[in-house]
Amino acid sequence: MNILKRIFSDHVLWVAAIAVIITSILISPPQLMDINWKTIFSLLSMMIIIQIYEYLDFLEYFASRLTHKAKTTRQLLWILSRLAFFGAMFLTNDVAILTLVPLFYQISKHLDVDPIFPIIVITMSANLGSIFTPFGNTHNLFLLTHFNIDILNFFKMSTPITLITFTLMFLLTRFFPKKEVKFNQLPKFDLNIPSITLSGFVTVIIFLGVFSVIPMWISLASALILVFIINPRILGSVDYSVILIFMCFFLTIGNINREPQIVNYLSSIIDTKNGAYFSSIIISQFISNVPTTILVSKFSHYLYAIFLGTNFGGMGTVVGSLANLLAFKQYRFLFKESPWKYLGIFSAVNFVMLFIIGSIGFLLINI
Repeated sequence: MNILKRIFSDHVLWVAAIAVIITSILISPPQLMDINWKTIFSLLSMMIIIQIYEYLDFLEYFASRLTHKAKTTRQLLWILSRLAFFGAMFLTNDVAILTLVPLFYQISKHLDVDPIFPIIVITMSANLGSIFTPFGNTHNLFLLTHFNIDILNFFKMSTPITLITFTLMFLLTRFFPKKEVKFNQLPKFDLNIPSITLSGFVTVIIFLGVFSVIPMWISLASALILVFIINPRILGSVDYSVILIFMCFFLTIGNINREPQIVNYLSSIIDTKNGAYFSSIIISQFISNVPTTILVSKFSHYLYAIFLGTNFGGMGTVVGSLANLLAFKQYRFLFKESPWKYLGIFSAVNFVMLFIIGSIGFLLINI
């Protein structure tokens, strides 16, 4: 019942489903062949293993240990930024935010700081760190399967910009005041080493499936076997609405792709290197970077431009990435302060960062 409740309460899924219905009526009946099933199976495998790591308190363990070592507020923010950055690479930006924002809420009780800037830094770090791996962000996984990228070429795309953004996040944390901090009663977590080791082995199997080294069904079967070994109830925590949203996106874009006038118009705008890049950034500001990736990829073959554009598109507005919305909801729920101040500062910091990394991205795709 909880699974169905979460699915039917997902507003993004409702919008995606309505888009399928409208395009099916006005353009063409939906066709199952439009669904990229490898992406769906890869996504499901990834979401299962991520929920297993979350159940095992993997990120919480490192967060707790490292934050205890902070001596100043600036050092603390840099630690949280690194945790979000590297945690998002393997556990997705969403999980990094859902883990670290509540942790910061507990920490903030011991600090005399405005929580807005730290939450923005955590969110931005998670969005930028998730660029590095196909597991970090769901649209990276789609690009991997849609363009059939091998492991070497994927990391050739992601490594340079990851090094650049990591440096930028370090510089951003230098703007935070440097005050002494002391922690006495913060939550502590223990690791289940056998379960973590087994999960790491299955993660490698999933990784091999995503990169087409082994059949994807083996990866999915391995994830399912692991979850039944550790705790079958973990399956109830998987956000299946994400799977359904992707299926709706595939069907909608497939319907649109059967209307020649729309195809010709979009192709004329998107099917250039810079057109794909800037379209990816701009459209993401209004419908978020996941559906933007699926849309732009149907009308352009400039993979690197789409990869950078959609990942950078997570900066800017609060709807640029679903992770941004999650952080905003966490802020309102935990801190119960004015949302308008948060949105104002969030937009200012994010658009400055978008301009900086957007300019860098433009240089990279035109080298």
